[in-house]
Amino acid sequence: MIVFRRLVPFIAWLPLTLWAQGVNPASTPIFDQEDEGQKMAQRLRALAPEESSQERGVIEIIGRNGKPRRIPFTFQIRVTSTNWLADYRAAGPKAEEAELLTIIHIPGRTNTYLRVLGNSTNQPSLTQPFAGSDFWVQDLGLEFIHWPEQRALRAEMSRSRPCRVLESVNPAAPTSSYSRVLSWVDNESGGVLQAEAYDSSGKLLKKFTVGKVEKVNGRWRLMDIRMRNARTGQTTELKFQSPPDASR
Repeated sequence: MIVFRRLVPFIAWLPLTLWAQGVNPASTPIFDQEDEGQKMAQRLRALAPEESSQERGVIEIIGRNGKPRRIPFTFQIRVTSTNWLADYRAAGPKAEEAELLTIIHIPGRTNTYLRVLGNSTNQPSLTQPFAGSDFWVQDLGLEFIHWPEQRALRAEMSRSRPCRVLESVNPAAPTSSYSRVLSWVDNESGGVLQAEAYDSSGKLLKKFTVGKVEKVNGRWRLMDIRMRNARTGQTTELKFQSPPDASR
């Protein structure tokens, strides 16, 4: 049995991803795709961290030429009595060019996003890239699980794990954004192992995959996640650093 206690949320397409906190979808046949899909999305929306924490790592952006560009970043979870917040902070060439994205998660409500760049604070668009990467604001906030149409399409293996494929559809999506997302949700942990995002014409825009998982100090820990941009050919990896005293 694999249990992930302190994983970043999709950043987790969830969380990134905040896996296995009492979530254990049944592996029974799918009789009603819409009903089961709404339940799957509700379980994902209900995922919440148990405690505040902080991770450090590197954003590695690899273009078509294969040359990587690396940006140090930190990811912090802040848990309060009424909500929880996720802070993504990327370093810039200059202090005033550092970027902070805060996602406020409140039970029963859609997310609130705040972006700070230097001395400027605003509410970013959902398609705003974080620190010039292939992760958009809506990716880091798992915005697709709040869309009105959710269907459980089928049972299917992913990464040698039994999953259910969740189809999320946004009929009012702008042409520059996603209109459909397919997510492979692990039956046991409830976490998203991979996802594919499509535009309004049905073309693949991006593919998200969970990377390596290591056992650190007795706990399973997500080490990296990847987003590939099918339109540009660029790939971004979020790589998390192990604690100095990590025992593997």
